[in-house]
Amino acid sequence: MILARLRWAAVTLGLLAAVLLADTGSAGQSADPPKPADPDQLVVDLVSGPTALVDKAFARGEYKHVRAAFAKYFEAKHGPVLKAGLGDDADAVLTWLDANPELKETLYTAIDPDGDNPGGVMGVVRDLWKEAPEAVKAHPNLAVATAVVWDNPKGPYDYRGHQIRTKSLLPDGIGRVGAVENFKYVVDRQTKLKGPHLQLPWEFLVHVVNHRTPADERDWAAAKYLARRPGIGTIYKDVEYDTKMLETRSEVCKLNGKPYTLASIREHGGVCAMQADFAARVAKSVLVPAEYVGGEANSGGRHAWVMWAEVKAVNKDAITFTLESFGRYNVDQYYIGTLQNPQTGKEMTDRDLERRLTAVGSAPFNSRQADLLMRVYPVVLEKKPLTTVQRLGYLKRVLALYPMCDAAWTELAVLHKDGKLTDPTDAAELTNKAVTTFAKFPDFSWTLVDALLTPQKDKGSRTRLFDRLVLSYEQLGRPDLACEARMKLVEYQVDAKDHQKAFTGLANTIRKFPTEGRYVPRMMTRLQEVTKGFKGGPDQLAKFYLEVLPQIPAKRGDEVSKYCVAMHEQAVAFLKENGKPKEAGLVEQNLTRVKASGKPAP
Repeated sequence: MILARLRWAAVTLGLLAAVLLADTGSAGQSADPPKPADPDQLVVDLVSGPTALVDKAFARGEYKHVRAAFAKYFEAKHGPVLKAGLGDDADAVLTWLDANPELKETLYTAIDPDGDNPGGVMGVVRDLWKEAPEAVKAHPNLAVATAVVWDNPKGPYDYRGHQIRTKSLLPDGIGRVGAVENFKYVVDRQTKLKGPHLQLPWEFLVHVVNHRTPADERDWAAAKYLARRPGIGTIYKDVEYDTKMLETRSEVCKLNGKPYTLASIREHGGVCAMQADFAARVAKSVLVPAEYVGGEANSGGRHAWVMWAEVKAVNKDAITFTLESFGRYNVDQYYIGTLQNPQTGKEMTDRDLERRLTAVGSAPFNSRQADLLMRVYPVVLEKKPLTTVQRLGYLKRVLALYPMCDAAWTELAVLHKDGKLTDPTDAAELTNKAVTTFAKFPDFSWTLVDALLTPQKDKGSRTRLFDRLVLSYEQLGRPDLACEARMKLVEYQVDAKDHQKAFTGLANTIRKFPTEGRYVPRMMTRLQEVTKGFKGGPDQLAKFYLEVLPQIPAKRGDEVSKYCVAMHEQAVAFLKENGKPKEAGLVEQNLTRVKASGKPAP
């Protein structure tokens, strides 16, 4: 997917030539570059020579150099589409962008080839330029954020589903709120909404300008909550929970027939979806990057909460912030949440959001420079296939620039998975390095591990590494990843006919996380399969069922746990199939008590 996505993106033939010449030792032997005949050649003319280019491209502190080359290429490559998006104002807007290179280069390197419509982006830029050219010039990151969100109708956060669910009334003005209105709201109220948030980069601001909340509601939010901007997500609890709405499955709601406005939501209440929607849009109204996030509980139930960037300080070299949540109740173990990416309109995880914002916040120039270098990487491969050694060298130089470049790590994993890199010792070292590098972002390192370890065929080495991963994820408080790692390890153990070890490992992980309803059913099913591979397996599993079932909570809140019921039913079926009627009877008795312990689950 990365290669397909990035082929559309910019590449400089000069960078390609520099990498190839540096690898083959032919630097300095080329003649003066010819006059540009196409966009690629146009970029060659921007550099003084292959060696100088490659040194600048991969050197720290040269982000603006790489950005400028990338932007010039992008404009030359996609000029017709960009001009078409600007319509009759094309010449005037492009001339104005030439006079404002910081805005222009930021814009052209911000466009996401996987989700943005370049012509649509330029159409938004034109609208902003016609409305307030000086404001756009003064707030380039705000303008870019607005353009890359509103080019795509799927980008802006749409809260109308909550209004429909509650059978409430949508304000008349919501349909008239778009790109210009979001931009002007911030600009016109910048004195009132002062703070470091106005200096945030566009990657943060896309989470501010991506909603249709009318200006009067935003003004209400600012008047009511600006003083509470620190820790803003806690206003989630200001919306009283509508228990009747839950009990009637949204047939009867306190918001029925009432306006679906921020003030009305706060006055009348709602379930978690309204609480999260309220908190996220109030936060956006006071310039705090925030999103409505949903996830699955360990019991299988769905829930919504708010996430926001708690910004402490902003300067050109770093953003000091933390990504916070409220309403993400620990008892239900919401390890991963999903939200709508404001730029692409596609679903993304909150863990990916945190990793991306951390990259921009902690190393804005190096991370962006590394990203641009990885955008050119697939086209380098198309222009002239590199040897595996050359490909590895390229990726290592990118990681030397920014060690957390996810695209470079993904390509390293591909090289191992495809059998290009085959040294088992190097594979193990890279795997350990990935886990260490992304210690705070284990969800990403987990996507690399299996591919990176492809060359490692030794059963003992692979088992020890996955055992360490399981322990590491347990220590991080991530039972979900620990369970995933355990399931992967079991695959290898079964392939090696180590069924007893596979059983013991699975049982130990289940003992540690009996409340993990998303994974325990799968692991128990896998246990049933594993027991067929060794003598006495069914007897061991029968005893294990009787041991672990009492550890599973019978209720979620005051309702009977669907997870607990399902596990008892699974156990009964297994025990009967394996000639254990006495044990099956004991489980059935307990199941009766479980079902009587609370209200039936909806």
